[in-house]
Amino acid sequence: MKTTMIKKIAYILKSVILTPLLLGGAGGGLPLLLRGVGGGLPLLLGVVGSGLLVSCYHDQHELQPNQYDGKPVGYLTPLLLWEDQSDANSAIDDIRFTVSGTGGTTVANRFNNTEAAADWLQQLPVGDYDVLVTVDMDEAHGYVLENAATRGTTHAGTLSTTRAGDATVTTRAGDATVTTALPDTRVSLAEPSSSPRQSWYAVTHATVREDEITVAEFHLQRLLSELTVIVSNVPTGAAITASVERVARDVLLTHRDGLGRYGVPASDGFLTVTLGALTAAATVPDGSPSGPATTVLDGFAVGATRTLMPTAGGQPRCYLSLTVTTPEGTPLTYMADAPRMECGKAYVVELDYTKLRPYMLLEAFTINEWTEGWTISGEIINPDK
Repeated sequence: MKTTMIKKIAYILKSVILTPLLLGGAGGGLPLLLRGVGGGLPLLLGVVGSGLLVSCYHDQHELQPNQYDGKPVGYLTPLLLWEDQSDANSAIDDIRFTVSGTGGTTVANRFNNTEAAADWLQQLPVGDYDVLVTVDMDEAHGYVLENAATRGTTHAGTLSTTRAGDATVTTRAGDATVTTALPDTRVSLAEPSSSPRQSWYAVTHATVREDEITVAEFHLQRLLSELTVIVSNVPTGAAITASVERVARDVLLTHRDGLGRYGVPASDGFLTVTLGALTAAATVPDGSPSGPATTVLDGFAVGATRTLMPTAGGQPRCYLSLTVTTPEGTPLTYMADAPRMECGKAYVVELDYTKLRPYMLLEAFTINEWTEGWTISGEIINPDK
């Protein structure tokens, strides 16, 4: 039995962990499980050689008594991967797992560092489980997580529920059928206009087999949208503030959208989020300063980058409002009708003060996989920037 377990674990380590490491990691980057944070030592390979690592997991398994009244059990351990490799060096200090599945079994664990999360080996009855992980999505970072003690079946934004422990009910909506055993979980911001640092989440399915360790792979995706607004040719003495309308109150993490992607902005009401004053030290989508004020013709450029919830569900577009005070003190309001914002994506809009109009229709163009530009309809500026 012990020899069989060691062989199984060694196979998992070779195929899922060691091979990606030797090949440069999945998707061209190393798994979070191996990378560490801030360029530190690998989290799991901090021990010397894979043999010692196998022994660690083997010892954990052997020392755990059966926690489920003699029922057949197996084990679950996480493999965390970044969906966007640019997030790989993010410093994180709150990782939470929720496991729900067979027989109504629900387990929750919370860790304050990646090393502890990487070492997690959860005993579970044999069966099927859905697992939610959230990263830095806690009160200390400005987030509010809410769970309902139900599990749901979601279809393109709609939810029907059965109580945890009951048989899973699967119904169809069109051609899509999506079932989750997880509690209905949603997240909001304690202060919608606070522009907190980014957080991440992922949902995956895992099958636990008797006396085996199942590696559950998570692709961490960003929660918040990120909006950069830049206005050029601003005359000296003018001031501009910005806000966004039709912003979702919260995001349903355990719901799937029509494309099967987890994380659906709620449609029950929406907010107006204040971006604040646009300043001369504009920022770029990664949040870093773009440099000193840029002189353009007879004026200068102002801007701001903020994080916020995505556009509310069911809303095809959002509104960017600019409130301008001219050098003479006259207040003016301009409304830009913009494409909707999605979870985890960055948006950049650059406008010319001299071309602002009471109503402007914005259209989108692609900057890269995770960033979209907005420009006044009919004039795409620097699409390859």
